[in-house]
Amino acid sequence: MTITDRRHTDLYVSAATFLTQYRLHPDPAGYLAHGYVDLCLAAWPTASGAELDLATRWAVWTWVVDDVFDSEMVGQPPQTVGEFALSLLLVAGGSARPSPVDRPTVHALADLVRDTRELMPTGWWQRYVAHLEGWVHAACAKLTDFAQPARTPTLREYLTLRPADGAMLLAAMWCELAEQCITPDWNDALVQSLLRSFSTVGFLTNDLAADKADTFTATRALAAGQGLSGSEAQEQVRVLLGAEECRFWWLYTAVREDDLDAATSRFALGLDRFRRALTEWTAGSVRYVPADPKTPQRAEEQACATLHLCP
Repeated sequence: MTITDRRHTDLYVSAATFLTQYRLHPDPAGYLAHGYVDLCLAAWPTASGAELDLATRWAVWTWVVDDVFDSEMVGQPPQTVGEFALSLLLVAGGSARPSPVDRPTVHALADLVRDTRELMPTGWWQRYVAHLEGWVHAACAKLTDFAQPARTPTLREYLTLRPADGAMLLAAMWCELAEQCITPDWNDALVQSLLRSFSTVGFLTNDLAADKADTFTATRALAAGQGLSGSEAQEQVRVLLGAEECRFWWLYTAVREDDLDAATSRFALGLDRFRRALTEWTAGSVRYVPADPKTPQRAEEQACATLHLCP
């Protein structure tokens, strides 16, 4: 692959140093071959400096912790899982510093918290840490209630837990951080609708690329709840994703046209860029093994063309 973005080398070195310094992965180069740096550069084309670097470190750290929950913790007893989650929550909230026996991810989190509090406004950080804590709780619940017992969720259980577990609202705030477009309208009804759609697009895109052994996906929940075959449920999720992509475009257009703060318009643009970059990355990253040749991007194009909504 030919690298054309002049920011790539510095950001790649920073991400590799981050993984190495905190011993977050035994093979930093192999882990970064998943394409996290490329995703961040594509999602945040005008970002630079400390903001881009910090947003990328948050993204990489979040994927690493997600992998800890999804792999290392699966065979651990409840006490170990609870202690890990509690250490993340205490350090994120500023109630404790990492102890020598804490995992590398906890030590890395402490420095991410410090760097973020120095760079970002207090109100933004309070919002971020609240969603970070929600993500940790959701990841822990998914592990103990579904992954460890290999139990498929009902649709209600899936829809209750997946938005927080998907971490897409954290990604939305990475966009604010990287592109310095902190919206004062986060709690506006229209912006909240856009954020929910952004979140749904993200976790359905991820579900379509998930390993077939993963029990906590929309596909598995639909198959179990509606008596569908795996391929039938997969197709239903594609249809849902396509419809949600069109809904996102509808809401995105409304926010961009509305008389909201200029930063909110830039924020909406940042969400659109991130979800496009995420869809392309998910379809091609070695992190995922696609279930079949159809990709989430093709589902989006087909559904939106049918409805004559998306450009």
